Order: sequence, then structure tokens, then C-alpha cells
Amino acid sequence: MMLESKKYFNPMLQPSIIERLFFVLKLVIFLILVSPLIITSLFGRGILPLIDKWFPLIFHKLLIWLLSVKIKHEGNKKNSKECNLFVCNHISYLDIPILGSSIPVRFVAKSEVKDWPIFGFLSKLANTVYIKRVKSDTLLQKFFLLDLLSVGEKLLIFPEATTSDGNRVLPFKSSAFSALENQNFIIQPLVIIYTDINGVPINRWLMPVIAWYGDMELNPHLVTLKDIKFITAKIIYLDCINTNDFADRKDLSKYLEKKINYVYSNY
Repeated sequence: MMLESKKYFNPMLQPSIIERLFFVLKLVIFLILVSPLIITSLFGRGILPLIDKWFPLIFHKLLIWLLSVKIKHEGNKKNSKECNLFVCNHISYLDIPILGSSIPVRFVAKSEVKDWPIFGFLSKLANTVYIKRVKSDTLLQKFFLLDLLSVGEKLLIFPEATTSDGNRVLPFKSSAFSALENQNFIIQPLVIIYTDINGVPINRWLMPVIAWYGDMELNPHLVTLKDIKFITAKIIYLDCINTNDFADRKDLSKYLEKKINYVYSNY
């Protein structure tokens, strides 16, 4: 079984010298373009509102270009302009630039993320909203998110609270929706699906190349990723819903989990 897996992966994981040089060239161009944006973002954030809003979108678009990710959209994306909160399944760190390059949102993440190597720095550049997952701060975090939504901030949460192995959607944490109880907000449910790598349909053999979960080491995963010619991902926009239509956060959480899981499982 291991030999078959290795044989199946080899054509994808051994790019030619020309392809490697092309990636290096793209990386140099990426760094040249991103460096002034990063400096402007670090020193202009909070002073120039447009930087806070548009820098993450531009940065993610450049990152998607570097990684050669093709993004397809399904459903009515126009409706999402009226939404306050976006809810999506979570498979990989790639979800962030894919979604962030398509929708001008701020991601909500646990506070520990800002101290992670690489991702901590990137999350700060993306203007991520950090929340603490401790019971003593539950009420404070609830009002913090509520305040952001009330002033028109568009937020995106991953209610699984972690990444899955890509073969299923994990149970949603209803606590992710505590700020929405007895409120009137519009939610855009999203489903992110990775369809193929280098034109090869993704199955259980290839999913670990994309999905980053459990005790997977980051560096080997990133090295594998850079050797891929292109990845195709799809964002599916489901019908928007109103928080007023649900009795409480648990009711809302169950509905969204069932809806997103159904679409993902039957794709």
C-alpha cells in the first residue's frame, strides 16, 4: 500500500528544474511586490482605514498567485455583500488566502495563533481578530465580536475550531455563535472544497497534501506544497440566513453544520 501511494505521488512531487526556477522567479516577484505593502500595512494600520480594509485582500491575492491556486466560485456570490458573518468548513492553512482573496473579511482565530511561527505573522498582516478561549472571558469576547459586527465589520469564522482531514466536516462549536444570540445579522454559509492537484482529482491519497491537521509537521507540508504545479479549489456560496430565524446559538450551529456538511459530503 505504501509503495502504491509513493508511486501515485511521484509525478506530482518531482517538478523539473525549469519549474523550480520558475517558482523561484515568482517568489522573488512576490517579495518585491509584497514588501512595500507590508511596510505600509505595519506603519499605516489604524491611521489609514483603506489599508486595514484592502491590504489583506491584495496580500492574499498575491499569495494565491505565488502558490498557483485556481479558485472557482459556485452559487450567488453577490448576496454575500449584504452579509455580516461568513461561516465555513476548515481543511488547511490554504483556506485563509483562498477565502481572503475572494472576500474582504477579517478572520476570527484563537489568540494562540498570533504566537505561531510564520502563521502568527501572516495572521497579523491579515488583520485577524483574536479571541481567548477561556470561560472567564466568554462574555467579554462575546461583546467584542458583537461590537465589531455592529459597526459593519465582516467577519469569517471556522466553527469546527480546528482543521479536519478533508474527508469530513467536524462538529461545530456552538460557542462560536454566542455573540449572535438575540441579534439581527445575516450569515453567509460557505463550503470550501479542493477538487484537484495538477489536474488529478483529489481523493484520500492526495488529500493529506492539502489538509493540514492533527500532529502534522509544518515544514515538510510547506515543502510539498511548493512543488505542486497548481491546485484547484472551489468556494460554494449557500443561501444566506438570518440569525433571527433561530431559537438560540445551538439551533443556529446545528443548522449550519448540517447544511455545510451535506454539501461537502455530497460533492
